Amino acid sequence: MAIKQAKKASKKVAKKVAKKVTKKVNVKATKKVEDADLMDSYYKIKSTAKNVNRQVMETAAEVANEIMENSEQIQEMATKRVKKTANVVAEVVTLKNIKKASKSVNDYTLKTAEELVGGALENGAKWQAITNKAIKGSLKLADKQQDIVFDTLETVKGQLISNAGRFVKLFSKN
Repeated sequence: MAIKQAKKASKKVAKKVAKKVTKKVNVKATKKVEDADLMDSYYKIKSTAKNVNRQVMETAAEVANEIMENSEQIQEMATKRVKKTANVVAEVVTLKNIKKASKSVNDYTLKTAEELVGGALENGAKWQAITNKAIKGSLKLADKQQDIVFDTLETVKGQLISNAGRFVKLFSKN
């Protein structure tokens, strides 16, 4: 009679333990699904960073093209100025006057080019800072996610080790 009571008590305890373990596994599985959503976020952030970098490169190329296009226009403008100045001062054409006109055209050209390049570099730096923040945030998320995965694996390993004897007994009876 005592053996039957002991069997009943051990079955009750085994059922309670099985329910608790099942609840813990379900909670861990739910967390794992949430972690999978974090990986999606990480990939989206990574994709966005790549797109931002591509846009920065395209913008830099456009600015460089505009500088080249504007330099041709500035050159044409300088040529027109020089011709106009030469026509207006045809009688008093001196080397001094030509140097002065050329210097003002060159100064104007340099100033315009510096403004364009400075603006492009400033905007590129801003985009790189934004991209850098996005990448750092995604790396922190990946780190936390990795910790959660390893914790889950350790828990499952512990459960398998602690229940190995039970599994052997269950399957050895077949």
